[in-house]
Amino acid sequence: MTTTIKAIVCPRCGSTEHETLEAGRQYRCSSCGTEFFLDSDRKEVLVQHKVIREEEKKASSRGCLFITALFLLLVAVIFAAVSRSCREQPVQRRASVSASGATPKAPAVHYDVESLVLVADPAHGNAPIALRIRGSSGKNGTPGYFADSCDLRTKQWSEAALLQDRIGTGAREARFQRLSDGQLFLVLDKSRLFRFDFSSRAWEDARPLLDQQKELAGSLVQIETGYPSEGDALRVVTADGVRRYFYPGVNMSPTYQELGKLVTEYRHPGAEEGYGFTFARKRVGSTGPQQLIRYHYLDNRTGPRMFSGYLEWEGDGAERHIVEQPYLLRQARIDALEFFTPDRQYFQASVSLYDEKELIIFFRPDPGPESPFLLQALDPESGAIRWTRKGNFSGTLTRTADGLYLRQGMKLYRISDTETVYEEPERVL
Repeated sequence: MTTTIKAIVCPRCGSTEHETLEAGRQYRCSSCGTEFFLDSDRKEVLVQHKVIREEEKKASSRGCLFITALFLLLVAVIFAAVSRSCREQPVQRRASVSASGATPKAPAVHYDVESLVLVADPAHGNAPIALRIRGSSGKNGTPGYFADSCDLRTKQWSEAALLQDRIGTGAREARFQRLSDGQLFLVLDKSRLFRFDFSSRAWEDARPLLDQQKELAGSLVQIETGYPSEGDALRVVTADGVRRYFYPGVNMSPTYQELGKLVTEYRHPGAEEGYGFTFARKRVGSTGPQQLIRYHYLDNRTGPRMFSGYLEWEGDGAERHIVEQPYLLRQARIDALEFFTPDRQYFQASVSLYDEKELIIFFRPDPGPESPFLLQALDPESGAIRWTRKGNFSGTLTRTADGLYLRQGMKLYRISDTETVYEEPERVL
C-alpha cells in the first residue's frame, strides 16, 4: 500500500511555510499570516470563519478609508464655497447700494497729511463750507495732495481734485491762512501756494502773485503761513536766506527790519480806528489769574501790522493797572488799554472770536484742576454775559449765516443756529 503525503499549502497565498497552532489541525501561514484548519478525514484544507473575519476587517478598513476620504473632500468643497461667498458678499452689497442710488464707498486710503478749515462763503451768502486737504504718499492709493469741499447745508462732498502729484519727503504739511479781506490761501509742503476761488469753489495756483514781486521773483525757496500777530502776511524765504513778509492785499514784501518801520509809518488807505480783546496775565507768574483787556488801535487792514508779546497787569483793587510795554504799544499802534471786566478773573483763558455781534471767550473760572472749561459769550460793548456753555470747546470758532461752528482738528461741530445756542454741540463732520 502506497501512502501519498500532501504538502500543507496556505489557501490564500499558496505558501508552504507555516507554523502549527494546534497539532495536526490548526496552522498560521508564515507568509501572509492567514490562520486555517485542516480536515483530518478528507485531507483537504478548509478555511474556517476566522479567516473570513480577517478579510471582513480588511474590507471594512478599506471602506472606512474611502468614507473618510469622501468626507474630507466634502468638507473641502463646502469650505471653498463659503470662502468664495464671503469674498463676493461685499461686492454684492456695494452693487445693491449703488443700484439704490447711493454713492459706493471708496476703498480705504492711508493719508499722511490731513487738514480742514471751515469758512463762511462770501460768494454764497456766507453759507458754511468745509474745505479739506489730504495728502497720500501712495502706500494705498494714488499719491499726491487732494482737495475737496463739503456744503454743510446739503452734507455733500465735492469730487476730489488733485493739486499736486506727490507729497514731500521732508516737509509734509498743508496750512490754511485767511486774510482780513476774506481771501483764503493754502501752502503745501512750504513750496506751493494756492488761493481759493469762492465763486467756482476751486483752488487756483497763486504762485504768480509772488513772482510779481521783484524781491521774490525767481528766488523763492520757502513759503509759510504767517502768525496772527503779523496780520495778513505770508512768510517767505529767498535764495539768499532773507526772510520777508508778503502782504497780498497791498503787494508788499518787506524784511523784518523794514516791517518794524512800516508798522509805525505805513497807513493803509482804508485804515480806521478799531478795538480788539486779549487776556493779560498777572505779573507774578504765567499760571496766575488773568484779566480781560480791551485795546484800541489803528486797524491797517491788509497792510503791515504787528502785535507781538503779551500783556501783564499788577496791583489790587483801585491800584490795579496794566504794565506799560512801550515797544508793544508802538508796534501795534495801540492807543488805549482798559480792563473790560474788572470784577472777573479767568484762568487758562483765550479769546475764541469777536465781531460786532459778540465776544466769545474760553476759560476756567478758578485754577483748580477739576474746574470745568466754559465757553462764554459777552456783549462786545458792555461786557454783559449773554450765554455760557460747559465743555471742551478748544478749537477754532467760525460765524456763518447758519450760526456758529467749532472746528477741532478734522471734526466739526455746530454750536448754534441763527437764534438758539445748543445745550450740546452738534457733530456735523
